[in-house]
Amino acid sequence: MATKLSILDFGIHTVIISRKIMQISSADNAMFMQYAITLAAKGGGKTGVNPLVGAVIVKRGRIVGQGYHRKIGEAHAEIVALAEAGSRAKDADLYVNLEPCCTHGYTPPCVDAIIDAGIKRVVLGGIDPNPAVNGKSIQILKNNNIRTVESIQHAYIDKLNRWYRKYIITKTPYVILKIATTRNMKISGFPTKYVTSEPSIRYVHALRSQVNAVLVGIKTVLSDNPYLTDRLVGRHNPARIVIDPHLDIPLNANFLAPNVRRIVFANRDNDRTKIDKLKEGGVELVLLEGDRYPTAEVIHHIGTLKIGSILVEGGGETFSQFLNEKTYDELLLFVAPTTVQKGIEIQVNGNILKKIKPQQIGEDLLYHVYRDN
Repeated sequence: MATKLSILDFGIHTVIISRKIMQISSADNAMFMQYAITLAAKGGGKTGVNPLVGAVIVKRGRIVGQGYHRKIGEAHAEIVALAEAGSRAKDADLYVNLEPCCTHGYTPPCVDAIIDAGIKRVVLGGIDPNPAVNGKSIQILKNNNIRTVESIQHAYIDKLNRWYRKYIITKTPYVILKIATTRNMKISGFPTKYVTSEPSIRYVHALRSQVNAVLVGIKTVLSDNPYLTDRLVGRHNPARIVIDPHLDIPLNANFLAPNVRRIVFANRDNDRTKIDKLKEGGVELVLLEGDRYPTAEVIHHIGTLKIGSILVEGGGETFSQFLNEKTYDELLLFVAPTTVQKGIEIQVNGNILKKIKPQQIGEDLLYHVYRDN
């Protein structure tokens, strides 16, 4: 089983380095790379389908420039760091957790700016899996007499951008299932709104802030009227997606609050008046045939909307469909120390859970499963 490393780990992990007083040899690649990773994590949830990237420029053992990719469409990490370093970038070392880009997208190629700045050595955490890059930038740097050091903390860095790796290769989002149950595997029927403890709820809100979108079924919207925000941590609210074949969503639902992208999957034969009202409110509709959509089809359409990662939060039918069709990448199963007699029961492979050592989150146990492992 893979190391238990959640999408949150990089957001919580902190490395404290003062660029004013630090006098560490630039040969200490691991230290500077770890700092680049910490910077990269600050962009969690905000970079769209772009990867999380941090960059640190070091000259004579001192940090002279740093940056991270803050938001899709804005400057990449290397450009931010180079701008801060200015003329001090000449003959300096650049530490970056992912291979610099060599293509024109929202911004010009970073590799050109690195060459123009006179960087003498680039230390890379990993190669960009984007087929348009994938080692090409490294060769460009070498052709311009810039030394490269590759694969520093490679496995660790792969975890940070595992969602990006999937999206850039398959054009489908990375899927995380979040399920909260009682000890006897019931996801409903408990007397309070939440079955898990406050620390678990806060954990989930922090996780929401790290993904591009949260997805639920219409029954969850109708029964809970959820906000699906990260209000307990206040970092970044994801887009909201609902599977609503018959377009039952109330027009005053919290889901439709116009503070983020809202996406509704529905039958194309629904009432045009309601479809038009939703569109007038800025809601994006994906109109399909029928009233049951294979999860592979759903995530394909989500990918075309430039969404690279989703958190599936309910309800029972939606969870079961992703589990049965094996279209998820990770499962986060929160088990509360209580039982109820009535309610919806979820079926999770017990053999998988036996291989996992759960993590204590407040009063609850968290089982973190990577499907491919």
